[in-house]
Formats: sequence, C-alpha cells, structure tokens
Amino acid sequence: MMQKNLKALLVDDEEPARVLLRRLLEETMFFSEIAAASSVEEALNVLEDFDPDIVFLDIRMPGESGFQVAEKLHNYSQQPGIVYVTAHEQYALRAVRSNAFDYLLKPVAREQLSECISRFITARDEINLHSSLVKPGEILKRLNRIRINTRNGTLFINPDTILFCRAEGNYTSIGTGDKEYLCTMNIGRIMEQLPLNGFTRIGRSYVINIEYLTVLDRKDNTVTLARDDHSVKLRISKRHIKDLDML
Repeated sequence: MMQKNLKALLVDDEEPARVLLRRLLEETMFFSEIAAASSVEEALNVLEDFDPDIVFLDIRMPGESGFQVAEKLHNYSQQPGIVYVTAHEQYALRAVRSNAFDYLLKPVAREQLSECISRFITARDEINLHSSLVKPGEILKRLNRIRINTRNGTLFINPDTILFCRAEGNYTSIGTGDKEYLCTMNIGRIMEQLPLNGFTRIGRSYVINIEYLTVLDRKDNTVTLARDDHSVKLRISKRHIKDLDML
C-alpha cells in the first residue's frame, strides 16, 4: 500500500474542523505533509511555498469563500485536486460544476473520506483526474435528492419530504405539506425517480408516500397525509380506499 506520498492543504476557519480532518487524513497513512489555513488569505500565503496534491476547502468562511480559492488554484500549472468540505449541502451542485474532485459533508465520515482519497490516488496514477470528478448524479444520490423540472428551472428535492404527487395532464403537482410545486414532467417520469419502497400509485392521478398516511375515511372517500405540522386531505375513489385499507 502507498504510504506517506501525498501533500494536503486544509482550509477552514473553524479550528475543531481542521483538527478533526487532519486526524482523519493522518489515519489513512497516505500523507507526508499536511498544511492548514484558517482563511482564504492565509491559504494563498501558504500556497506560495507549498504545492499540495489535494486541497480540502470549506466553502463559507469570513471574507472570500472556498470557491474563490478554487478559482485561483485553476491558474496553477500543477492543479491540485479540490475537495469541498462543508456543512451546507445546498452548495453541492455548484461545487460539482466548478470541477471539484469531490464534495464532503460535515461532519466528515471516515469511510467517505477514505473512498475520496482512494479515488484521487487512482485518478492521479492514471493521469485522468478529470474523468474521475464527482458527477452531479452521484451528488444527488449522496444527498438523497431527485431532480424535477419546473417551468422556472429545476427543483432538487428530498423524496422523504414528499407527501403526494398528483397528475395534472402532462404536468405533476408535488406536495410537501407546506408547499406544492408544479413540475413539467408527467407522473410516470416522477415515479421513475422515487424510491421503490414507501411510495404507491393510486389510479392515474396520485402517488402517495405511505409513511405519512394517517387517516382513511371510507365515508368521504378521502385519505389524510401528515408530516410534522402539515397535513393534506386527498379525495380518491372508493375502490382505491379499499386497496389502501389492505396494506
């Protein structure tokens, strides 16, 4: 096994995060040198004399962001691999589009970090770093998101927050209790992205999340779905009420 052959730079304004990541990196036995910086300015000063193979960047820091460090690194003749490490998952897709090698959520898991470093070593040895960049689809799976097209753009939504999907012709309304989104995708295409467990289709009009089914009303032919402080009542056919009652 390759040992003590890589150089890493950690950039994070939070000292506990730097200490933890350094310890996890040292455990891998892949690093001969690990430098650290608490700000973008300090990181740029370190880079004047330190040539890392891989840079672990926090995104939200006082002053400039990790993305701005990455932009400056793109001007280096020997570009290091860039791995964003942040507690803010909403930056995941921007990280991917900025040609990051990977994106890790805090608190960093030992297994996920190890997999990232192994991929990096393989890519570097094959001189094929670009082809091993983390893909948007992989990020969505890691963050438990599905991609939904809307009239205004794209929605990245956690399936666990969905109460129901309702067919609206070639469109679909997705309800989360507190909000309802109109998607420019038919309900069949939405179902293809949803997890196999937990969701069931009711006739042509509805897909519901069984996890949130709380009431079956045979008199009114309605079902009630509830999540947290939000609930919604849907009217369905008597036959489908009977089908649900047999679950």
